[in-house]
Amino acid sequence: CLPGTRTEILGAVINWANGDAMLPDYPDHLRSIGNKKRILWLCGVAGSGKSSIAMSVALEAQEKGYLGAYYRFDRANQGRLKPSNLFTTIAQQLAHKRKATDTFETIVAACEDLPQISTSPSQQLQDLFLPLLNSLSMTAALIVIDAVDESGSIGARQGILRCLAELEVSLPPYVQILVTSRYESDVQ
Repeated sequence: CLPGTRTEILGAVINWANGDAMLPDYPDHLRSIGNKKRILWLCGVAGSGKSSIAMSVALEAQEKGYLGAYYRFDRANQGRLKPSNLFTTIAQQLAHKRKATDTFETIVAACEDLPQISTSPSQQLQDLFLPLLNSLSMTAALIVIDAVDESGSIGARQGILRCLAELEVSLPPYVQILVTSRYESDVQ
């Protein structure tokens, strides 16, 4: 964000990312998913600054050493539009940031041995992403998933949202996920 802009909501998201489970009341823009409050959904209309806030939070987390991964769906980049790239890319970033060479090789082997992992976000979640998260020794990790509304068709978005709902109950305690999207009827 530009200096001095969106300070209130940006501060609330940064405080949440730093472990403050209490969010100010922003019912139109911020919603926790589930009871554990480790997945936060930032929503708004096009041009309202969601991606700027997500990037600012990611940069703050990177500076403080707890950014696990950043993934942005992008209509202009076909490779960044595919839901099938979401969890494999995040797993790769987590392994790379933790310099876990053996873990990275495990990710590559898993994708080669089980072709369905490379195309199914649900399989990626169960067979690759969650085992990776549970094997890393970290004290805090923020994962930012920006622009879920640009992740393809309604069916593709619903698959990602189902995965995120599953994640809420099985995330290791040190992981938080910030998700951004426009208001779309299938995302709400």
